Amino acid sequence: MQPANKPEAANVIFRFKDLGPIKEAELELGDLTIIAGRNNTGKTYLAYALYGFLRIWQEWPGFTGDFFLMDPLLVDTARLIGDAVNAGHATRKVDRETLSQERKEMLQRLTRAFSEGVLPTVFSSSQSAFQGASIEVEIDADFPAERECEFFRSGRVFSIQYDGVDIHMTCGKQEERRVNEQWLSEFYLQFLFPELSSVPFVLSAERFGISLFYKELDFTKNRLVELLQQMGGDKSRESFSPFLLIDSAASRYALPIKDHIDYTRGISDLQTEKSEIFEDKLFDDIKDMMSGYYRGLGDDIQFRSKARKERSFNIPLHRASSSARGLSDLYFFLRHVAKKNHLIIIDEPESHLDTANQIEFARLMARLVRAGVKVLVTTHSDYIIKEINNLIMLSRSFEDKNKIVKKLKYKKRDFLPAESVRAYVAEDSSLTDCTIDEFGIDMPFFDKTINDINRVSNELATRVAREGVE
Repeated sequence: MQPANKPEAANVIFRFKDLGPIKEAELELGDLTIIAGRNNTGKTYLAYALYGFLRIWQEWPGFTGDFFLMDPLLVDTARLIGDAVNAGHATRKVDRETLSQERKEMLQRLTRAFSEGVLPTVFSSSQSAFQGASIEVEIDADFPAERECEFFRSGRVFSIQYDGVDIHMTCGKQEERRVNEQWLSEFYLQFLFPELSSVPFVLSAERFGISLFYKELDFTKNRLVELLQQMGGDKSRESFSPFLLIDSAASRYALPIKDHIDYTRGISDLQTEKSEIFEDKLFDDIKDMMSGYYRGLGDDIQFRSKARKERSFNIPLHRASSSARGLSDLYFFLRHVAKKNHLIIIDEPESHLDTANQIEFARLMARLVRAGVKVLVTTHSDYIIKEINNLIMLSRSFEDKNKIVKKLKYKKRDFLPAESVRAYVAEDSSLTDCTIDEFGIDMPFFDKTINDINRVSNELATRVAREGVE
């Protein structure tokens, strides 16, 4: 999908209820969204639920013209899709107010269906485990005054245009009029919600294990297929059935982890592509952090050092450090996949990074935001928060700014406007919204811990010093 025009800035607010440790919480997505908090406070639950909804909503199974007919408000949409399927082109006269109301109705339907039927499968869990759990979405903006989108499917081009008066839907070449109604329904949903148009990319906390075992996972999958073929697909046999094993294996992982595994498996197929932000060279930031870079060779991923001659090395990724393994998927994503308005969800980016590289990673997130990519992270790192605060302050005006920026070895692409950031602390079964001003994020969660350990240290140091004097 390639939207021809970017929507005006809008507040996209997600509300969660009875989701794991979270009883009730509200989260507004910024260009950079940070969720901090102690262990087992619901950060990953929130990130996975958000990923699941954004991953699924635009490819909703069963969303056809008949679905729209179920609601009087959406009957004209059903006719538009049906006419386009039959004639190759259709037009609907509609004003922005009606489209804005249609958006609200569709969001309610989407979130209700997701909460009741899909949310447990995102976590690969039973329906009972998520009884009463829900997610709601609010978009605080009217439909754009004008919007034009192109979609590509099976070698064909589809377009939807709105000029403030009419919606025009076109389905490729005239001689190929008959199209899949499901496609047009999906495209219309994506047209209707430009604020939700990005397909999320996730780096789960399991990324270190995935980078080690993805080949073994493929071997297991292939071996299971062989066993099934040998048995003739007969589930009724009294002997051990591999169907039981494959059913168990298929449902073992939460959706973000499954997608992460599939992405890692397919890296070798991506390397002829260039991402939309390739020219920003943000993958070189990872190269500098790791003092090395990555190459996909067939089914293998290699980690190569930047060093030359006798200090150089070239090793399989599974033999590289945990930090190098943890950043490999992000390297390939930035180089080959990332698009403007993409949302990257990263669970604990500081894992296996030393403190200096945690600071560098904070700068990378700011550069991603400036390149047009949205980022959501869950974190325990006060180093990341403190550096984000530095980058927010750098975005302000102050005396001798150019001289100070140069002295501190920053660049303009590191500047991070405070209004682009949202920050929360997961605590007390909810999310606490953090104040953000020209000095950065006010996050006492970290300050309290640091102050407590400093107080203990000062007390002990004082006692030891007195003992030495006596």
